[in-house]
Amino acid sequence: MDAHRDLTLELGEAYGHHAGGSLEWADGDEAQRELRTRVARLASRGYRAELIARDEALALEPGLGIAPAVSQVAFYADEAWLDAPRAARALVDAAQRDGAEIRRTTVRSLRRDGGRITGLQTSDGELSATATLVCVGPSTQGFLEPLGVTMPVGRVHGLLAVTSPVSERLDRVVHAPGVHLRPDSEGGLLLGADDLDGPAVTEASPARRAGIATEMLQRAARVFSAAQKAEIRTIRVGVRPMPSDRHTIAGPIPGLGHAWMIATHSGITLGPLLGRLLSEEIVQATPSTLLAPFRPSRFAST
Repeated sequence: MDAHRDLTLELGEAYGHHAGGSLEWADGDEAQRELRTRVARLASRGYRAELIARDEALALEPGLGIAPAVSQVAFYADEAWLDAPRAARALVDAAQRDGAEIRRTTVRSLRRDGGRITGLQTSDGELSATATLVCVGPSTQGFLEPLGVTMPVGRVHGLLAVTSPVSERLDRVVHAPGVHLRPDSEGGLLLGADDLDGPAVTEASPARRAGIATEMLQRAARVFSAAQKAEIRTIRVGVRPMPSDRHTIAGPIPGLGHAWMIATHSGITLGPLLGRLLSEEIVQATPSTLLAPFRPSRFAST
């Protein structure tokens, strides 16, 4: 989160970072106990997490429908949401201003000379490289296997729905029972639901995916009344990379010189930090102590 704030200071509004924190509440005694325990654990680690009164939460987001039975809501003051396409454009533009050459091409394979990666085979021909960073998300395992590298990165489908513009403003990320929502850059809402994700999406037909999006909208309307008159405008299905132990993989690729990799979920949250740490390793040859537990070498024997 600090890395995102640093980029916002550097790039301004063009980066698409929206601060203000996030809100979360739970239904039922067991779920509320779990939330209280989690907030206390996060706060003990220095994370800005606290429980606020229902009325305080409604003062932050007047359009929310929080049941009277919910007396406390978790507030994570440092959290934010990111307009990811806008951020990506801002980063590419900034890199070009700093002298980077951006090539939009298809990388077909890495060129290997003994134990070193010396370049790339692309749809536009060969490129030489003194350092290569492999960051290909859910394609990681298939991309590295021809080089004799086994890296257990799975594929997890996810579905998000975007609504038409709504009449009442929502400023923050909201995790409500059964649904999470945040503003969309076009004035609507971005919706998701953990229990309607992953396996529920993987083999779903287009009609079933439309049904999932409709269910998300119905749940959202129960906690944000302005969603009652909204319509589903877009259904986005993405494939997320998921390391087998569910932890980031970042660092030198085992058995290959001059080659590094990143595979992670969530890439949007962690991307700015991982990019900074890996660039320091590659350019300055300064290994990061933060990344020590997350090295690809932990899978070298598998």
